[in-house]
Amino acid sequence: MDDADAKFVQLINKAYAHIGSYLYYGMDIRPQVTWASVADSEFIAEWLVTDDCISPETGCIDEGWLATVTDNTTAMLIGSIQPAAKSVSTSISVQGLSPISPGTSIEIFCKLSSPHTKQPHATAIFRDKADRALVYGVGSHTKFFKAGLVDTQPKM
Repeated sequence: MDDADAKFVQLINKAYAHIGSYLYYGMDIRPQVTWASVADSEFIAEWLVTDDCISPETGCIDEGWLATVTDNTTAMLIGSIQPAAKSVSTSISVQGLSPISPGTSIEIFCKLSSPHTKQPHATAIFRDKADRALVYGVGSHTKFFKAGLVDTQPKM
């Protein structure tokens, strides 16, 4: 990682620390970004899987959890294209693929594609930290940048 990449990691982790919307059923979800490549528009975040992250029906990472984390991580990457621009998600899709055990360390590999369009797209691959060939889940996220969008989230 060069200096620009290290600064990008710090910027993303700092943004995570100040945003309070990363909750999934009361569980605070803020994966720690550990590696980035500004030139390739990608980063890796890490997370230690707990029982709360696993669907009791499938034994896979819960798809609601996957959707929350896909949204959170890829939104940071997509937002880095135009930090001051407003955007809206047009599509988020996830799929749990393989059973996982509590205590497993995973990497969330996020990659941005089509960064120079009005609808940038990013993917997230949830893989085993020790064995990157073992994939537990995948996600994709498309956003739309448009001038004039306003923040409509209710204030508490």
